[in-house]
Amino acid sequence: MLEFWYSERCSREIRLICSIGVCISIYFCSRIAELAPLWVGLSLVLGVLIHVLFTQFLKLAASPPYRITLRNGIYIFQLFALLSLTYVLPEQHKWVLWLQCIGFHALGLFLVSIYSNRAKRHA
Repeated sequence: MLEFWYSERCSREIRLICSIGVCISIYFCSRIAELAPLWVGLSLVLGVLIHVLFTQFLKLAASPPYRITLRNGIYIFQLFALLSLTYVLPEQHKWVLWLQCIGFHALGLFLVSIYSNRAKRHA
């Protein structure tokens, strides 16, 4: 998914629709149970961290042998971070809170990547 998100094939419209869809899903999940601000901030920071790691991955030349290992490590880190949140979330409505964590994680990644790839304005 990250390869598509950072590729030229992913247009601004696709990114906007994905961001709006994530915001709508977070809103509907929050109608059932609200996520604490601590977990919102932690999920956003994890999304930003994934963006930083993946941009460093993209800066590597195509030939280093550890490039594939780094890409797999980024995916494993992301999966481990999101799954570890399930153990610390409150038991009541855990699945709704976890969906919100995933949504804020994606939103953090989306906002930072969209801002870093925006068109530069000249004065």
